[in-house]
Amino acid sequence: MSNIILVQHCQSEHHINNMTGGWTDSPLTALGRKQAQQIGIKIKELVNSDVYHLYSSDLLRALQTAEIIGSSLNLEVTQNIGLREINTGIAAGKTKDWAKANRKPRTSKGFDLDYQEFQDGETWRQFYKRVCNSMDKIYEPEKDKNLLIVTHGGTLGYIIAWWLNFQPEMLAKAFFSSSVGGISVLSKNSFQQNIIKKFNDTSHFLY
Repeated sequence: MSNIILVQHCQSEHHINNMTGGWTDSPLTALGRKQAQQIGIKIKELVNSDVYHLYSSDLLRALQTAEIIGSSLNLEVTQNIGLREINTGIAAGKTKDWAKANRKPRTSKGFDLDYQEFQDGETWRQFYKRVCNSMDKIYEPEKDKNLLIVTHGGTLGYIIAWWLNFQPEMLAKAFFSSSVGGISVLSKNSFQQNIIKKFNDTSHFLY
């Protein structure tokens, strides 16, 4: 029975220097690297790494997190562009102040799947479709393939929605909000139902 372990990338420079997230390609901070080391120790205690395949977003903050975890588990990282955070278009590499002044106005007060926040960026519907397509290719239950995936907060939430077979319209009513360095585990029970076995565990952090 396959398991999927999800890890949200650790603290990166954009968390502390007023830069946007999304496709802004920022590295880990010193604290972020320490967090990743603690995650590697935690996961090594939990699983037999020989039966896991390690995937990561190719953005630097996720990739560096994955490489540090992988070094603890003796796993090579497979980069996957489909595991990136939402595409923020022209806001990539910009400050949060710039983004606030230049995002497109919303047309409704509620969550709009088809809202494109920035020029050349993705809508939430497009983002979810991309994440689902990527996971459909990575996940191979017939091969009993366990996955360890390092990604971003928005992507992680949408991977969980994919696991629970959310239709896009259901995203307007629910989201799974994790935090930096959180570990989540997806599995199946004896009825072959898709379950969230663990969500956003940060007990491994020692500070």
